[in-house]
Amino acid sequence: MVHRFAVIGAVLFFWGLSRGLAATSMTASTPVTIAGTSANSTPAIGTIQPTVTAEMGDRGGRFFGQIPDPAKTRHYYIAAEPELWNFAPEGMDPICDRILPPNVILNRVSWKIRYVQYADADFTARVLPEPRLGILGPVLRATKGEYIAVTFLNRGWLPLSMHPHGVKYDKDSEGSYYKPNPGLGSAVAPGAKFTYVWQVDAAAAPGPNEPSSKAWLYHSHVTGDEEANLGLIGLIVVTDPARARPDGTPNDVDREMAVLFKIFDESNSQGEAVEDPDDAPVRPSPPAGPVKRTWAEVQQIAEEAERHSINGLIFGNLGGLEMNQGERVRWYTVGLGSEKDFHVAHWHAMRVQSGQTTTDVVELLPGSMKVADMVADVPGAWLLHCHVAEHMTEGMFARFTVYPTEKPGAPSQPEARFFGMPQSLQTLKFKTVELTERPPGVAPASGLAREELFLDGEVTVPDPLPVARTQFQVELAGQHFDFKPDASGLSAGQDGLLLIKNISPYGNGNVRGGTLQFELTLKGAKLREALAMKNDSAGNGSQAGSGSARTTASHSASVHLQIGSARHTAIIAITDAPAH
Repeated sequence: MVHRFAVIGAVLFFWGLSRGLAATSMTASTPVTIAGTSANSTPAIGTIQPTVTAEMGDRGGRFFGQIPDPAKTRHYYIAAEPELWNFAPEGMDPICDRILPPNVILNRVSWKIRYVQYADADFTARVLPEPRLGILGPVLRATKGEYIAVTFLNRGWLPLSMHPHGVKYDKDSEGSYYKPNPGLGSAVAPGAKFTYVWQVDAAAAPGPNEPSSKAWLYHSHVTGDEEANLGLIGLIVVTDPARARPDGTPNDVDREMAVLFKIFDESNSQGEAVEDPDDAPVRPSPPAGPVKRTWAEVQQIAEEAERHSINGLIFGNLGGLEMNQGERVRWYTVGLGSEKDFHVAHWHAMRVQSGQTTTDVVELLPGSMKVADMVADVPGAWLLHCHVAEHMTEGMFARFTVYPTEKPGAPSQPEARFFGMPQSLQTLKFKTVELTERPPGVAPASGLAREELFLDGEVTVPDPLPVARTQFQVELAGQHFDFKPDASGLSAGQDGLLLIKNISPYGNGNVRGGTLQFELTLKGAKLREALAMKNDSAGNGSQAGSGSARTTASHSASVHLQIGSARHTAIIAITDAPAH
């Protein structure tokens, strides 16, 4: 009997070994075959047949056959879009002040597909990203008893979905592809739309012995973990209405943070071949054929291609983790990945309440979702990292900052303190608004405009945006200012000046990353007319440029920025400032 088991064991061992060696002749993962959508085609075994195509239109929007009550529904518009993701955009380790490891320097840029939020159903104006979320998609927010509706547009190159954890859904809104009867939203074809509807019932909400809010994961689930490795991950935050403010935020929390601990596998990345990111293809190309590698080479490539990240960023490159002393900070901690993704989140100098335990570490398994509450009581810049030694040395750490009471530095607006707020649905934002006048007695020949309105802002744009082939139009109080930047990002004329600050360093006139940073100066007759209309509407009786004495006052005005087919709007406060 012993010999029989020995023989069976030997057979299984060599069979497994042969399977492993055969795998070394291929890349780390085999592409999934996507079936065509022709009615006459018969999908082969193992193929993914899209359940929704662009030609079908949006067949979703119902919950068990019924349209949910609009008054109880929070509607989001999210697209899955390719992005050339940089795991270390600063190009170094800013915490330890050192250069990156050679394998990271050579391959820190990789193609991903991310969940991106849009302002409305037109899918033309992207919402400005939240930097502290990194690669994570937008946070979806709800309270118990509400519905979440997500109109999803797939702009990727393969069927994708949105599969939520924790909430209640019917088969069509499950967002997961498997036989025998996949739901309509289980494999949304490229170019197609589908509206998922999820109910936040009592089981999805925090219980009486849980914190006042909790987080659930959502991610694409057509072919399993492959899409999570592409970056298609986000969070749903659910609050107990009995412990919530009128806006749905937990009333016992001052600020929220969200961190995903995950090792990304970049062994199939095409990033190492990209010297100029602006010249990269619109999607990665599959290998031309089998690549012969030894088992040792496969293991070395796999290890060197691992990116030990927090929110998709490594070696201290995640920013925005800021708070003020004394604030009650809620951390939504999640893990996702493979058998290597066993993580221990550790905060320096702080204690957190996790469950019934006061600790400074939280253990995370793949798929874990845990809440950790902190009182930020010690000012300073502190380390957040995974306490697994290898993960820490491979870059799984970030810095969080606690500003002292006497000098608070973390922003106080609700949309900066909490995720998923309506105020955060901005596609255009101005950091600086300054109105200046030519000093008295200075002649027009000096070259100084009579009035100048300076705006420093940022706006979402397609990725990439060819600036030199794009028309920009600014509208203020009915006056239109047109700009046509050159490849350097500059446009100057009698009506003002537009300077694109984050133009590509490669000289091709592109802006990468989906956010355009700019400085805008408006001047001349059109600005005088706009200011006159602004003052008239404010009812102060003073005309810009009339020569009458000015009183210092502040008035709000709408600024519209048209970039291609996308129209962006922001409200600014214009103060009648004294002359230079």
